[in-house]
Amino acid sequence: MQLVPAVLIATITGLAVAPFYHLPLSCSWLAVAMGLFAAVCLRKFPKLFTVSLFIFFLLGANLRYTSLLTPREDLSFIDHLAHKTTFTGTVINARALTGGRSQLDLFVESVISQSRPVNLSKPLAVRLYIEEGGDGFFPGDVLRLKSRLRLSRLFGSPGEFDWPRYLASQHIDMTAWVESNVDLELLGRGADTPKRFVSQWRSTVARTLQTGMSVTGSQLTRALLLGEGKVIPDDVRSILSKCGVSHLFAISGLHLGLIALFSYRLLFYLYCCFPRLLAWQPPQRILPIFIIPLLFVYLSFTGDAIATRRAFVIAVLGAVFLIWRYYVNPLQLLLSLALLSLLANPLLLWQAGWQLSFAGAAGILLWRPWWQHKSIVSRSIYMRFPIQLFVVTLAAMLATFPLVLMNFHLLAPAGLIANLVCVPIITLCAMPIGLLGLIFFPVIPHIATSLFQFCGVILELLLRLAEWFVALPGLGGVPRFLSSGQYLAVGLVVLTLFLFPRIQKNRFGLGVVFGFIIIGLWLFPPKSGAPISLTMFSVGQGESLLLRNQLGQSVLVDGGGLYSNRFDVGERLLAPALGELKVNHLDAVVLTHDHPDHRKGLVYLLDNFPVGRFYTGHQLHELHPSLRHVLRRNDISLEIAASGWRRLQFWDEGDLFIYNGAMKGFGENNSSLVVYLRVDHENGLLLTGDLERDGILDLLEASLPGPVTLLKLPHHGSRYSLTDRLVDVLEPQICLVSVGYQNRYHFPATAVVNDLKEKNIPLYRTDMAGTIDAQLLENKWQIKHWERGLFR
Repeated sequence: MQLVPAVLIATITGLAVAPFYHLPLSCSWLAVAMGLFAAVCLRKFPKLFTVSLFIFFLLGANLRYTSLLTPREDLSFIDHLAHKTTFTGTVINARALTGGRSQLDLFVESVISQSRPVNLSKPLAVRLYIEEGGDGFFPGDVLRLKSRLRLSRLFGSPGEFDWPRYLASQHIDMTAWVESNVDLELLGRGADTPKRFVSQWRSTVARTLQTGMSVTGSQLTRALLLGEGKVIPDDVRSILSKCGVSHLFAISGLHLGLIALFSYRLLFYLYCCFPRLLAWQPPQRILPIFIIPLLFVYLSFTGDAIATRRAFVIAVLGAVFLIWRYYVNPLQLLLSLALLSLLANPLLLWQAGWQLSFAGAAGILLWRPWWQHKSIVSRSIYMRFPIQLFVVTLAAMLATFPLVLMNFHLLAPAGLIANLVCVPIITLCAMPIGLLGLIFFPVIPHIATSLFQFCGVILELLLRLAEWFVALPGLGGVPRFLSSGQYLAVGLVVLTLFLFPRIQKNRFGLGVVFGFIIIGLWLFPPKSGAPISLTMFSVGQGESLLLRNQLGQSVLVDGGGLYSNRFDVGERLLAPALGELKVNHLDAVVLTHDHPDHRKGLVYLLDNFPVGRFYTGHQLHELHPSLRHVLRRNDISLEIAASGWRRLQFWDEGDLFIYNGAMKGFGENNSSLVVYLRVDHENGLLLTGDLERDGILDLLEASLPGPVTLLKLPHHGSRYSLTDRLVDVLEPQICLVSVGYQNRYHFPATAVVNDLKEKNIPLYRTDMAGTIDAQLLENKWQIKHWERGLFR
């Protein structure tokens, strides 16, 4: 194996393993020892050199990951203050978001808590979200504000997106939020710098794009030309994603390629007008170096995206190599750039932009012999271009398919066909017109405005075309949620399709080995031997529990839900968690009561997972409109729980009951349905919804159908739910509670926690442990929590 691929594989392996098993920083000596050993073996033992270098980079990447994600003590101190602080910071970056929101990155050197300064080991990088406004600030401006500084943290749910790691990859330490720019005090404007000039220019162009154009056309044009993809609303982004063309609205190598192509054609024509230049050097060798400054300007003005940066570096190196007359294998160059970027910032490995950029380019290069085959190249341009576009699109889509599935959980079959139509529309019409508008904007603004408007009309037509593609039978985007092993299995299948045609020896044997590995990954982990398992998902200040048996049956009780509409618990937490646990259908869903923190996450699941039946204590017309619509849309059977205890006949492992106290006159919480599972004559579990005092008294009077050894505390551990009396009567072995980290209700109540301690009853809580899994093994509940990719 060549050196660069070997080192890249070692680096990626070390980083990929780190989230599950990472070495302590005290083991750094081991990596140093392997590096020294590699240096000793450099000349005399080349094979040992390669092996030791591989281990050196593998260990180094693993240790580097650990060091980058180890929190600073002063940041943890600020986070635990759990109240607003006053801080002063200098704007580093400003970005517009959808819905009129804004995002500022601040360089903070001063933090004051309750009139006392906080000692910082070094300045903070704070990402500030502004709900309304904030578009009048630029790099260099000094702001003072009062807000709560937070350390980003995981919910601790299987399959969730690692937001803290994403922020760390962008060198962001903490986050903050304010309602509007009125909450910001401007202490001073920044000095004139290139970065500030670029930001002001982008803001001016954005304002121009917002005048004389439809809102949607303006948003799409800003995304295409300025790299402001975050201004596109979620519903529009969903259409583009399902059609498989959302990548066309992200600044990428395609943009730089078009600029380079048009610039080269123009310079080539001018160059050929001077015979002395032609006699001096051929234009193919000289002109690329003159295009580099133009590409750099565009890169600077469009936000320096990962894909654009990669394309720019390749363009620079290609121009230099042409001058030197030095040939470099394009694939080797791409792998070298990937390695260098990971050495500079290892956390880029988990950024979707980095993954898709390099994977797509690698796929195109690996299939280069196909789309540059003489049988294609020899055809006329009218035949050659569509065929090459189809093969290149297929190569890029196939190479990025596992990554799109893993990052966005989406199958977009329309993409292969839609790109054949949409790519020419973007590359030959919309983008040249828009880029021409950017050129005219500083000198002839009214012509630029007309060009922008024309570009917006084309993009809106493309959006309508995308909607048409998605509406075609069998072409609409389909959400798919898999486990980590299954994502890896899909990736290995795609890798096999790209690499095996290049392998000349032992192809059959390697195919058999890969086949067994893929099957093993798809089936791993094996089913638990426990007859019953209860998973309490960590969903913040809400509640969602999954009950499963070894026969493959599953019941979801509640779906969590945050009061903010910007974070869908069902889509962002529960659906990935079900995929990670290999739950692809739900035999039943139980809504204990119709409150947002129990209901909101169910809507997405009911839309995207097969559901056998839906249990509630309400009539259909009494449910929240979002639930009514999704139940009707998917024709899900509605089961209204009658008063008293009712055994659910479909459940085949133990006896599953629902209790409805029918106490609607005592509030929604006291009307919560209660779920009870009698495993055997010695064990049972009880899920009490949000019952309060009256509901608990009613439940105790009704008597339970069996013993309770595992109890989910009522109403998140509220002190008004008679938890002490419930525990005294039921005498559970273990208690669980679902609560949000540092929630404003201070759940679970201190009195409840102390009472359980006095009675020596363990309490497991989601704010401390993350998602909790309870399994009944050998007549005893065993508790594990989700940590580093596994239940431990």
